[in-house]
Amino acid sequence: MFRSYFLSWKWAPLAYGGAILIIVLLVLNTFLFWRFAEWLGEVGKVMAGYAQYTMPQFIHKYIYEALKIAGMSIAIGTLINCVSRVYCWFWFEALVCYFLPNWNKTLRDISNPSERLHNSADDFTQKFLNMSKAAVGAIIIVATGWEKLYDASANFSFDFGFVSFHNIPGLLFYVVFAICALGLLITRIIGKNLKKCRDDIRTATGSFRSCLEYIQRNKNEEDSIPAVHKSLKKLRKEMLRLFLNQFFVEAWFGIYGQFWAVVPILFFGFNVFSKHVDYGTANKTQGILNQLQSAFSTPIWFWDEYANFMSTVKRLRELEETIDNPENWKESVKEKGWEDRRRKIVTIDATGKTIELSREDIEKILANFDNLPDKTN
Repeated sequence: MFRSYFLSWKWAPLAYGGAILIIVLLVLNTFLFWRFAEWLGEVGKVMAGYAQYTMPQFIHKYIYEALKIAGMSIAIGTLINCVSRVYCWFWFEALVCYFLPNWNKTLRDISNPSERLHNSADDFTQKFLNMSKAAVGAIIIVATGWEKLYDASANFSFDFGFVSFHNIPGLLFYVVFAICALGLLITRIIGKNLKKCRDDIRTATGSFRSCLEYIQRNKNEEDSIPAVHKSLKKLRKEMLRLFLNQFFVEAWFGIYGQFWAVVPILFFGFNVFSKHVDYGTANKTQGILNQLQSAFSTPIWFWDEYANFMSTVKRLRELEETIDNPENWKESVKEKGWEDRRRKIVTIDATGKTIELSREDIEKILANFDNLPDKTN
């Protein structure tokens, strides 16, 4: 999955060059976040009455600056998305080129090889890049912003009645980290079954697709319809189980998100109302805190995406291991081609006859296995 792109002379320049370009753009975007936090602090001081401006002066000094930050942020965000799409496509093409030479030799050794080669490879590249961008962006934000929040904590006092803290450096940073760590632990407990659900759904989806492909190849055959209904019921059962697990996870996400909507008021409201700090300082610190808590919460928001990604990795790894191990397709190496594998021998005990059947006939029998006579072997 990785060596096809990063260890290939053909694709390595695109792999490493594109990765470096995306990281540079993420760094630039992060510095725009911090510039916007500074802007919030300056505007907050103006709103608090610490500086007086006429309307043209205010527009020239602050509105133009906000438009410049917003414009650069939009341009960089659009460029990141564009580069990511191109990057994903070339990675997908590298995966296909890597799997394809021996892929047709393993068609009978693994279920749904075409689906794995196309859909799973495409999902793998896109999901991995999306999560990687989020993870790298979070690391950059924490690396460049933790000291800002650490120092800003010294300006605030917190009095909750039963306990109080006054001008303690780093307090806000440690509180944000502790809350996000607790949130991640709760997310892990609530969403522990998501990966198993995703694995079972992919298996059921593969079975359902196989039945549909069989009907498509045998358009005049209708006796395989019950097998389709059976596989569809299995898929429905797994989907409902996933929906139930997603319900609890999304309910927790809602509680967690609303909690972080209240926390800034709890932290900064008292300090602003009591005139302990000015509104501009509180506004700037809140912007920094929001960025850091968003970075620390990245594993939480991507938990379901990660479960889906790991299910995709499992299917691709099975395909990769089958292709990379010649013992799994040694029999097909001796044969001249796929057509040589279409004739099989089946013995039916009830008649004692040995009958030569085509591959389609065998698939027809297997699709209706539950309806076969008891003495059929």
